Amino acid sequence: MVEREEIAVEVLTAMGWYRGRVTLPGGGRLLDYLNTKPDVVALTSAIMPDGARCAFLALNTEQVLAIRPAEDQA
Repeated sequence: MVEREEIAVEVLTAMGWYRGRVTLPGGGRLLDYLNTKPDVVALTSAIMPDGARCAFLALNTEQVLAIRPAEDQA
């Protein structure tokens, strides 16, 4: 079984900031994940710019302007 870990991130698109958690291989870094050039950034426990929450959200990386680690959300 592959060890996985989640990190909190904030993702900027033209629509605003999305917050959520990205799942990475255990001990993996966000930069390494982004360097694989994924087609989508898959967020769990996502919060959209309007404050709406959803369990899962996939953002097309062509729409992503910036992504950064964030503090854990409640």
